[in-house]
Amino acid sequence: MKKTRLLSALLACAMVFTLGLSGCQEEQTPPPSDSGESSSESTPDSVGDATGTGVSGHKVGFIQLTLGTTYHAAMSEKFEALSKEKGVDVSMTVSQNRSAEEQLKLAEDLIAQGVEAIVLNPVGDEIVPSVVQLCENAKIPLICVDNTTAGSGYTYVGIDNFAIARGIGQYIGEKYNGGNMVYVRSTPTDTGCPALRFGGIMGGMSDQGEMARFPLIDERYAPTDVGENDGMNQMEELLAANSQIDVVLVHHDAQALGALTAINNAGRKDIKVISGFDGEKAFFEKMKENEGGKNGPDLVTGLNSPIMIAEMTMDVLDDIFSGKEVESEYLIPVIIVNYENVDEYMDYGF
Repeated sequence: MKKTRLLSALLACAMVFTLGLSGCQEEQTPPPSDSGESSSESTPDSVGDATGTGVSGHKVGFIQLTLGTTYHAAMSEKFEALSKEKGVDVSMTVSQNRSAEEQLKLAEDLIAQGVEAIVLNPVGDEIVPSVVQLCENAKIPLICVDNTTAGSGYTYVGIDNFAIARGIGQYIGEKYNGGNMVYVRSTPTDTGCPALRFGGIMGGMSDQGEMARFPLIDERYAPTDVGENDGMNQMEELLAANSQIDVVLVHHDAQALGALTAINNAGRKDIKVISGFDGEKAFFEKMKENEGGKNGPDLVTGLNSPIMIAEMTMDVLDDIFSGKEVESEYLIPVIIVNYENVDEYMDYGF
């Protein structure tokens, strides 16, 4: 696939960036491939005899989790743009209430409208089996993106949260000798995605030496959302409670931007590095301004690009409608972005 070659090149760049660490190379996740290995699954009967013309001219339904975040809006916008470019008849829908029942009804409606494939960003794992059954009954393929993991009956396109977070931890552990660490969390409890991200960072830092060098001295969680304002409020509390902070771990780039604002407003110079996650363009711009710690805290993030996910999803659909076998899982490559390489990935920011 055309994008496969691009993502392979990005993966190579990521491996160079991670400073030759063997543990990091072991965590690299390959981009989509056309090799029908043991993990591949046959396409449903309705598309298995495709004429080889690809996705052009086919009708696809997309059920988005929400449009209330820049991340999900960017994914939908990119997928719509690609659909127009490739001549795909796409029906874009969105879950207004973020409920499993609503997404199931949207899937039923799309099937009744005659879509030939469904792309689902699920509200959670609980909805996936029901949509799988609907698609199997209709003999159409299902692609799940972003907010779940690989499973039976569908193709998953997304990220490896633990592997990306581990790369962030390796960056911090190698570049910095240690210091007091605080954690700006997204939820009161670390389960699912937050647990994978926090565990990955801790694992990556452990690769570089004893965790005793980075004591976790305090934390705050977001009571309502994971936006910039909430991150600022969390960081203001942490700054007031702690006179010496060296490392700030943050669940999302938006929160990290808020944390940076709080640090700048307080005139604090003790913070050495702030880690985010996702790849927001605004965070990339601040990364360039701070110049790796010369003009404020060093900023680092792991790329979780909705642009990449949209591109890879379209590539998978193209393969399906070309009659090819597809893998059960496609993960974007592990790419850690900081001041040294940020310009390479601006186009994948959102």
